[in-house]
Amino acid sequence: MKSLATPYPAHWLTSYRLGHLQLVETLGKERETITRSIVQLALREPYNLIAGDEWLPDRDTLYRETRRYTLRIEQTLDNPKIKRPMTCLQLLDLLMEADMENRPTLITNFLHHFYNEDVQLSLRDRILGQCCKYIKRLSLCNPVTVLVPRLSTQEYKRFFPILASFADEIIPPLESIEIQTSSTMFF
Repeated sequence: MKSLATPYPAHWLTSYRLGHLQLVETLGKERETITRSIVQLALREPYNLIAGDEWLPDRDTLYRETRRYTLRIEQTLDNPKIKRPMTCLQLLDLLMEADMENRPTLITNFLHHFYNEDVQLSLRDRILGQCCKYIKRLSLCNPVTVLVPRLSTQEYKRFFPILASFADEIIPPLESIEIQTSSTMFF
């Protein structure tokens, strides 16, 4: 079985284009792929990187990955403007701020803060709708890629379709693509 992970470090980067909202559903295990994506985007231009949860690759990991492609490591690593919201309300604020900066945007684990049961469901619904409108607005001028780990929870089943309705393109998890590719190779 041929793996797409080898030739395409981040299979969604090939579609990262202007005026496009891309929703990438992940399996939650793609840390190396996300690290490569962060570096590949940094090699291109300055962009917004919004980390929806606590995880981002550490500076040493990014340094090693960047060194594989360029000697201008520090300049490249300064390209992503990293932001970390602590709540879904802060995520909305960061999206409004990003809207004023006019740059491409990568958002990891977008729905993470909407799973917080300490926040009233009606408020989460309202804020999600506003966040979706802002990422769609952002995508009119610059490419936006939103990563969402696939979960089997009720909250995921409630929120993902709302987010998906705003996307121009939805990319399934890499494993699904590999299965589809390998099954078509034999016919």
